[in-house]
Amino acid sequence: MLALEARDLTVSARIDGAVVPAIRSLSFGLQPGKILGLVGESGAGKTMIGRAIAQLLPPGFAVTSGSLLFEEEDLVRMAPARRRALLGRAIAFIPQAPMTALNPVQTIGAQFDEHLARLWQRSGKERRAHALTMLDAARLPHAGELLARYPHQLSGGMCQRVLIALAFSSNPRLVVADEPTTALDVTMHPQILRLIADMQRQHGTAVVFITHDLRLAAQLCDEVIVMYAGRAVESGPARAVLSTPAHPYTRCLQLANPSMSANRRALYVMPDQMPSLRQLQSMAGCHFAPRCPLAAEEWRRSGIHTDSGPYSVDTWLEI
Repeated sequence: MLALEARDLTVSARIDGAVVPAIRSLSFGLQPGKILGLVGESGAGKTMIGRAIAQLLPPGFAVTSGSLLFEEEDLVRMAPARRRALLGRAIAFIPQAPMTALNPVQTIGAQFDEHLARLWQRSGKERRAHALTMLDAARLPHAGELLARYPHQLSGGMCQRVLIALAFSSNPRLVVADEPTTALDVTMHPQILRLIADMQRQHGTAVVFITHDLRLAAQLCDEVIVMYAGRAVESGPARAVLSTPAHPYTRCLQLANPSMSANRRALYVMPDQMPSLRQLQSMAGCHFAPRCPLAAEEWRRSGIHTDSGPYSVDTWLEI
């Protein structure tokens, strides 16, 4: 049984009376205890998938076809009471803004207690003991003192560790980590990745890891899906996809990352930007064609470009 499965999932928005797909016919399966990375630029649709899992889509957006199954139960068509029973327990979330995700007027201890009281019918003493255990597991020193502090008294990295501890405190079967390192100093990234990996192994949890950073995905994930304009353009084992990409977009993302080992070169910058939903209304064929360095100019102007188009993965341009 899969922990999470998408079957031809389409999430659409209503714009000027028209229904425009923001996520198009997405299918994937996530095994229990594995980590799936969703990779792509801002606007690719990565976070929309996390919102679809929680059924917290923005106003005007809705799942218009397909299904999203958690352990063979469809989250889209599930009764709200059943979904509420799963969220925060069997399904947990790690948000991307640690300094604002925590309640600023409650201590860390009060926020843990409120969360655990919703999960358990146990005494305050037991809840405090479990909070201390989880903070210790998140490698936060002086956990007892930390419970009495407010979020503004903690660094961004400490707040993110608290959020990770909160997410895993219910021993969830699925965790959605939405850009958990984005707001942190780059020196904190390896520590947060190691913590998520350690907690995931300890609890045997399936994880959806949302990121724009290919290197982070390669370090943490078992499988990756590369998203562009709401479509999955490439998927497979993380290291294979990210070391030998088969799609020009993945290759462009790879070239845009600095390397400590390769020859020194200027970083590649993709022209223009990802199309908006309004632009997608009138686009046909491959949505990456207008930005693709390997598409013929006439194809780029027409927007017609397929995976069997005028390029070969064996003859990458020198970009």
